Amino acid sequence: MGKTSAEWRDTQHLTFYDATTQERTAPFYPVVFYDDFLSSSLVIPAAGAAESGMPWTKKIVAAAGAAAVAGIGDAAGGVIQCELDNTVETQDAALYFNDERNFDLTKGCVFEARVKVNVIPTLTSETVVGLVGDYAAGPDNITYSCFFTHDGSGEAFCEMDDNATDRSATSGVTVLNTAWHIYRIDATNVADVKYYIDGVGVATGTTFSYAATGANAILQPYIGLYKNGGAGLGELQVDYVRIWQTR
Repeated sequence: MGKTSAEWRDTQHLTFYDATTQERTAPFYPVVFYDDFLSSSLVIPAAGAAESGMPWTKKIVAAAGAAAVAGIGDAAGGVIQCELDNTVETQDAALYFNDERNFDLTKGCVFEARVKVNVIPTLTSETVVGLVGDYAAGPDNITYSCFFTHDGSGEAFCEMDDNATDRSATSGVTVLNTAWHIYRIDATNVADVKYYIDGVGVATGTTFSYAATGANAILQPYIGLYKNGGAGLGELQVDYVRIWQTR
């Protein structure tokens, strides 16, 4: 059992966290979103067909294969899995807010998710965990974004695009398919957005400055896998998503 600790992030807002895992368990902010996916029977509607009361939708692209986004039965803590199979085709398996963008980076937005790369991506497959603007086929084609990716080696990269500068830097962390990690993106200062894995700052030699403002700074959570053709595959599991900011 981890010890609960607390910190002031910006002299005004208190956040409680587990000192062992570094999970931010109770951020005291005006706007807080939290989903622990506590039922494998959750019906996640298809993109373009959002249901009242369900913020998430799933984008499945698989002409002949079996890409999927679904809950896992009897998973401790509740888990949603995104997966691609090895069919030779472009595939997408994404969980996002159906382009309902609610979270403003310029309001000190922080994104956090507990994730396991259950099957390390192969070939052109890659994972995405973070915040984006409107959906586009292929995460790298999304105009506004800040997220983590994993490639075929399991190496985690930190990415940002504000439609002025596209930045990418290695986190220096290579994950195993047996391990859960907590990924956090902290935009308390949009001129120097911070990336963390398990509470440790990563890609610290790169300054991630997000210059877009107004509607272009309002993003949505996005978790999934994508491949642009080929026989690549992968599985990504998410235990929770938590986002907080000021108004």
